[in-house]
Amino acid sequence: MATQYPNLLTYAAKISQVELINASPVAVIPPAFTSPIATTYGFLSNVAGWTDNNNPPSPQEDQYSLKQTFNNMFVLKLITSNDISPVIRRIDWTSGVTYDYYQDNIDMFQLDSYGNYLYTFYVKNRYDQVFKCLWNNNGTPSTIEPYFEPGTYGSNPTTPNIFQGGDGYKWKFMYTIDSGSKIKFMDSTWIPVPLVQAVVNVPAEQIGAGDIEVINVTNGGSGYDPANAAITVTVTGDGIGATGTAVVENGQISDIIVTNVGAGYSYATVSITSAIGSNATAVAYASPIYGHSFDPPAELGNQNIMFTCEFNGSEGGNIPTDITYYQVGLLINPSALDSYPLPANNNIYQLSTNVVVAPGFGTYTLTEQVYQGDPTNPSFVGTVLDFDPAGNVIRIINTLGTITQNAPIFGYTSKTTRTVLSSTLPNYVPYSGYISYIENRSGITRSVDGIEQFKFVLGY
Repeated sequence: MATQYPNLLTYAAKISQVELINASPVAVIPPAFTSPIATTYGFLSNVAGWTDNNNPPSPQEDQYSLKQTFNNMFVLKLITSNDISPVIRRIDWTSGVTYDYYQDNIDMFQLDSYGNYLYTFYVKNRYDQVFKCLWNNNGTPSTIEPYFEPGTYGSNPTTPNIFQGGDGYKWKFMYTIDSGSKIKFMDSTWIPVPLVQAVVNVPAEQIGAGDIEVINVTNGGSGYDPANAAITVTVTGDGIGATGTAVVENGQISDIIVTNVGAGYSYATVSITSAIGSNATAVAYASPIYGHSFDPPAELGNQNIMFTCEFNGSEGGNIPTDITYYQVGLLINPSALDSYPLPANNNIYQLSTNVVVAPGFGTYTLTEQVYQGDPTNPSFVGTVLDFDPAGNVIRIINTLGTITQNAPIFGYTSKTTRTVLSSTLPNYVPYSGYISYIENRSGITRSVDGIEQFKFVLGY
């Protein structure tokens, strides 16, 4: 299981969702603060570390703490629609486990006191195919892994994509996790779920409140003899057309094969009658609206979204590769100076002030403070993110005041003194955007050829 670091889903995350729904397209206040979500960025922050770097503190949401996170950010990386996916808890099929099965009169998404689902009713097999359990053979352990050959219908063409193995379980094929989604969005805890499941040539009679895709025998009864007396399976409910045929083994009804799924069912009951044999019972649960597998996120209880963000080496010279940082997160709708008042939309923004200094002796050290003017009352002060002695460039974050050209800039710790030749401010409107998620880490050390991929899972 992935390491859990102290994190915080902020109030701003909820605010942004509200504004996504309610914002007016003619709002006169700058869109960075009032328009629907336009851009989301991953950010890196805090090179100073914690009092105890092995035990980072929990993020705080008071205004001081949020502003310190802003002050210490040094890069933003755009998260595109291809970097976002709904995700659900990963449940790998395991032999010997008794799985729950779908019932239309039970809230399948009930949570326990720890926030975990009470019912385990879907699985991922070894081939990254996801199935929903429609029957668990009266509560017996599953011993046959569900599997589906693409392009086939399964054991019963009337109810497509249902796998029924020798253990009596009935599994509805939901979708296959494609290789791209697997790399980006699957880990030991989560699996991606497609937003829209392609539905091709769905018959009109199957569009409606629900259908009956399985009929499950709860008691096989005794004495049935289909060779001498017909067995009638009757589905009663508020829909029409669902029918089934009984399968008999040694006088008991072992299964009922659905021969017509019907349409328009919000509930259904089943009765079994025959001149010979008695006591067999069965249940039929109406599918979700439009049928099983039509809407995987809704059917599998999706309430989480994964954002992925990757930082590769120096990102074209925008990020130092000789630093360690301790905080990551998500920023919604930041503004750039060159696009204000519209939200920022470049792929990457470095947030440091870059200062070119004259050649000289001494080296500014990482995370030390530099200043101009009187050391007790400086006209400018900031934190060294990185110093390039070859190019004589200091990257500075957490700045206060205005840099003066052709004036010395001093290092409090290193005692280095150089003359400022020029400076470049970041193309970013300070403090703009909503910090929606913060995660405090024990320290991530960058390298020239390293790649850091973050997966942020937000619950709503």
